[in-house]
Order: sequence, then structure tokens, then C-alpha cells
Amino acid sequence: MQTKKTNSRSKKIGNLDTQMLIVRDFIDEFYNKTVFQQGVRSSGSDLSPTVIKSLYAFQDENKAYPIGELGKNARVKSSTITDMVDRLERDGIAERFKENGDRRVIKVRLTEKGKIFRQEFTHKRRKEFEALFAKLKDKEKKALLHHLEGAYQILKKI
Repeated sequence: MQTKKTNSRSKKIGNLDTQMLIVRDFIDEFYNKTVFQQGVRSSGSDLSPTVIKSLYAFQDENKAYPIGELGKNARVKSSTITDMVDRLERDGIAERFKENGDRRVIKVRLTEKGKIFRQEFTHKRRKEFEALFAKLKDKEKKALLHHLEGAYQILKKI
């Protein structure tokens, strides 16, 4: 019974193991509902979560970014974003270039292929979220978004 499980968790909320299980369950359920549906990638693409995260580090798909700024946008270390950009470049999704002939300034921009991938993925995700939210009443949507925003603000603190 879900109620019994929830009640027993509420009583033990101070227990670190219980806290970790709650976080894991939330992440698993959210991931399954938003990225995977019935064991198949709902996006219909073969883009990995790393590539998706990399694509969204380009907050403006028409702008070139220094690698450090992409890392900040993706919230990853500089060595990680370098690996991510290497993969994007290898796959023809992004390209590095020197700006204004200054050898020290390397920027990265999406290729046309990268822009198309990003646009198509964004469009598919939007449709998926519309379908998910259509299952909820307005009050439930507002509550979910309110609590997710609260959880996000708390996570920023830790």
C-alpha cells in the first residue's frame, strides 16, 4: 500500500537512509516519466543524456561560447565540458574555432546539424511534457511545479 509506505517513511524522515531512498525514488520516477516511457527513450532519438545536456549548454543556439561558459551553463567541471565538446565535435554537432585570430580564445558553436538536433529534440520534449501535464488537473500542475521549484531552491543550497 502506498499510504503505508509513505507513512512509514514520514516517521523515519530523519534517517539518512530513508532520505536517500526518497531522493532516489523521486529521481527514478521523474527520469522514467520524462526521459523513458515503457523502457524506450521517449524522445525517439539516440541522443545520450550527456549530449542532451551539452546541447542545452548552448543557451542561445546561434551564439558561440567559450568552453568555460559552456561548462558553467551545463554545471559541469571544465574537464568534463571539454570531453563533452570533443564528442559533439566528433559527431558533427558543434565546432571549435579561434575568435578574431586570437589563439588563446577558443569558442564553440553549434553546427547546422547541432541546431537541427537541438530544435527537433526540444520540439519532441515539449510534446511529451504537454502529454504528461494533460494527465493532471490544473491544481495538480500548479502544486507539482511549486514543489519542484521549492526542491530546486533547496538543492541549490546544498
